[in-house]
Amino acid sequence: MNQRWDWEAAAGRLGAKRDGRFNAGGVPITHPSALVWRRENGRDEIFSGDTIQRRSRRVANALRRGGVRPGDRVAGLMGRRPGAFIVPLAVWRLGAIYVPLFSGFRRDAISVRIKDAGVTAIVTDPANRGGLAGIEADLTIFLTGGTADSDEIDLDREADEADELQDLADTRLGDPATIIYTSGTSGRPKGCVIAHRGIINLAPYVKHCLALDTSDLLFSTADTGWSFGLYTSGLAPLAMGYSRLLYEGGFNAEEWWKTMRDLGVTHVASAPTGFRQLALSGAEAMKEAPRFLKAATAGGETLDADAIAWFQEHLGITLHDSYGLTELGMLIANLRGQGSLEPTPGAMGFPVPGFDVKLVDEDGARVAAGEEGQVGVRDDGWFLSSTYWGREAEWDDRVRNGFWVTEDRARVDEEGRFWYVARTDDVIVTAGYNVGPAEVESVLVEHPAIAEAACVGKPDKRKGQVIVAHVVLVDSAPQGLLDDLRRLVGERIGWHAAPRELRIREELPRTESGKVQRKVLRELTDDTVQPE
Repeated sequence: MNQRWDWEAAAGRLGAKRDGRFNAGGVPITHPSALVWRRENGRDEIFSGDTIQRRSRRVANALRRGGVRPGDRVAGLMGRRPGAFIVPLAVWRLGAIYVPLFSGFRRDAISVRIKDAGVTAIVTDPANRGGLAGIEADLTIFLTGGTADSDEIDLDREADEADELQDLADTRLGDPATIIYTSGTSGRPKGCVIAHRGIINLAPYVKHCLALDTSDLLFSTADTGWSFGLYTSGLAPLAMGYSRLLYEGGFNAEEWWKTMRDLGVTHVASAPTGFRQLALSGAEAMKEAPRFLKAATAGGETLDADAIAWFQEHLGITLHDSYGLTELGMLIANLRGQGSLEPTPGAMGFPVPGFDVKLVDEDGARVAAGEEGQVGVRDDGWFLSSTYWGREAEWDDRVRNGFWVTEDRARVDEEGRFWYVARTDDVIVTAGYNVGPAEVESVLVEHPAIAEAACVGKPDKRKGQVIVAHVVLVDSAPQGLLDDLRRLVGERIGWHAAPRELRIREELPRTESGKVQRKVLRELTDDTVQPE
């Protein structure tokens, strides 16, 4: 496989200067139908690239008039609406730093991220405004898509009245543009600092994996609070001249099929959970199947063979799997284009051009041919992220022998395909969302009936994994304990993180040093659940 990629040329195409000056807020968005917005009410709105950039310049001026200054951290807590792309462009134009928040987050998850990043302003909408209750002190709140209260700034009205801010802050490729939080196995979530070069980092993936054409319409089901929705299948393809469908509603198989057919979707990108749910909805739900769909790409978790077989049988489409991290970008994929090999079910694919990906041991040394190892990527200066916000030592610890060593183990076959084996950490990937068990456990133990708690993932045909909570009780189990715990986590962190099953233990298995042995918990197959 040809792994060559000219980073400097790609940077130049997106507006970077030879001296390294680059502001992602000014990327060229040129497609006449850059953003197609399918509203929850079924209505459609189309935004040209010029409209998006002109609106972002007005929003930038409105934010500046509202007090946002270079270096400020500005959060975005919005549903799937055009502002989810327009606001970050405006924030970057000002030289400020954007902090996207998943619209499924609730108070505790929002609070910890806002405090960690030092957010001073936030853009939200009426559907998500309630998530800020009790934590809005010292925040400047900009409201979009609704009527602002006296303590809020009406961003839509201010932008309508503002002139377009033509100037771009003088930033460089490596300057911070975004902080996106990822979930870890212990402690608070880590903020990945994505530099202005982040959009450029994803150019080879867009070109060689998504392989879009200007006649394509890409439907990404990912939320813009995550890097795959905001960058990988959002602003990166928009900046490269392609058209993207923004679907406002939640998951509904028939509505997804109908929307794809109505709008002429040619390429759909989703976490494997989305494809599993479409497949499990059955052929009857597919009566609204799109006529023009020709490609589908997965990322975020392991893609199962059943989903691959269903799409091949019913639509004649081969699902292309891919692998990446918010820290590094999209690294491995089943590539498209001349010379690319057909995907093999279960394989992640080949290294994306521009990335030197190897299997290494914990010290960053190459493992012998045929052996399993951790996925390592040589640091060539073009990673998606540059460090962890306020936790630089943890980032530096990942770099060993010139390779950034991930927590994912894989193997490579004779043709060079990478096959995912397992994570060496304990992050739970459920429905495409990474959930750090420590964040859930800290909420569970606040329940008066729970003395100790540990969460692990359990394989699930629809969601990939579901969260199982293993708990030690203070006394006896009250009636409806699982429902209470689900509600507690759902309201505090988000329903994507709520445990689906409960296991009651006399004690949690621990190492001699006191650490919970999650591997032991994952291997337990008893049916000890909350008694009725």
